[in-house]
Amino acid sequence: MSESTKVAPALVVAKPSIGLVVGILVLGSSVSIMSTDMYTPSLPDLASWFDTTATRVQLTISLNMLAFGLAQLIHGPLSDRFGRKPVLVVSLFAVAILSLACAAAQSIDQLIVVRILLGLAAAAEAVVGLAIIKDLYSEREQVKAMALLGMVIAVAPAIAPVLGGYIHVVFGWQANFFVISGMAVVALLFVMRLLPESSVPDPDAFKFSVIMQGYSRLLHNSDFLTHTAILGAALGLIFVYVTGAPFVLIEMLGVAADQFGYYQASIVVAFFLGSLLASRLADRWAAMSLLRLGVFLVLTGAAALSLVVFLGQTGPVLLTGTYMIMTFGMGPLFAVAPSRALRSIEGQAGTASAMLSGIEQTMAAAAAVLISLLNDGTARPMALVTIVLAVLLIVLFQRSKREDQLRAQIT
Repeated sequence: MSESTKVAPALVVAKPSIGLVVGILVLGSSVSIMSTDMYTPSLPDLASWFDTTATRVQLTISLNMLAFGLAQLIHGPLSDRFGRKPVLVVSLFAVAILSLACAAAQSIDQLIVVRILLGLAAAAEAVVGLAIIKDLYSEREQVKAMALLGMVIAVAPAIAPVLGGYIHVVFGWQANFFVISGMAVVALLFVMRLLPESSVPDPDAFKFSVIMQGYSRLLHNSDFLTHTAILGAALGLIFVYVTGAPFVLIEMLGVAADQFGYYQASIVVAFFLGSLLASRLADRWAAMSLLRLGVFLVLTGAAALSLVVFLGQTGPVLLTGTYMIMTFGMGPLFAVAPSRALRSIEGQAGTASAMLSGIEQTMAAAAAVLISLLNDGTARPMALVTIVLAVLLIVLFQRSKREDQLRAQIT
């Protein structure tokens, strides 16, 4: 067997309950989500605090997201080489330390650099969690675990800005990073004491040639790339709101910092409800029908946003309402696309999960960076990038239908 096809042997462990594993993974993933969303209500005030521009402040989010996306390409093979648990332990420890460093930043440049490092460290949770679930459970159990994980994690972005807004008003922006550091420590203790190791370390997994061969196969897998790009475009729409909405709603539309979190929470609630709908329809609808529903809703919301913005009718409720339509449609997209992306992948759970998450996050981060660069003090950049991503989803959906036709011909 060649290096490129070698698969690490499975580790025989007493299978823990899905609730325990998902609970620990939710806590770890929530730390990553909080590290991005929790201080968004502070963004406008950071410009004054550091005497800098809104564009440079937005880089503390967009470059963090970019680092988060790219780092996953390394964390996957690392977890194949050293095991899932050690990678999680090191990641959470680094997040705890780097969050304290964010609070201690003396300039916007220092904050940007530390935020990039924080993104590199926090990326492990997204990759390793998916690999752990794939290691431990059967296909039916994986579906159950991923559905539970996705719906529970949807709550974290809703809570983060609400909590962050109040912490910012009462204690200042630095306090948010103290809270994130404390959460990372708690998650670290749970991982160390309760999470079993789910894979056997593979000494060859982190060899450069093995990594490149694994990623090369994935990059030549059209089915994998199509559905991974669907996830990236959908997540990009969320990042557009996370990056652009604080300035549009707070500075342009006059929403109070401690009230902004409720608007952001509403789009997450819409995603949760969309995921719930998808779970109820999964037994009766074909996967392609769920994808079609998701794309239709996203396109409808994007078109509504464009009309609202370019007709000059922008208001906080109306603007957020259009995004609620889009994020409701993302429920079916995120329910179907991951399993379709991995359906033709055999072995290399860490590497495949890393490539999927890395591409997804990098596409989304690119959308966030674009919003930062196009920022003109209005909602027009948000509308423009949103409609581009919605059109991309239509193109990818057509490719997905062709992939199904090709698979049907082969079988």
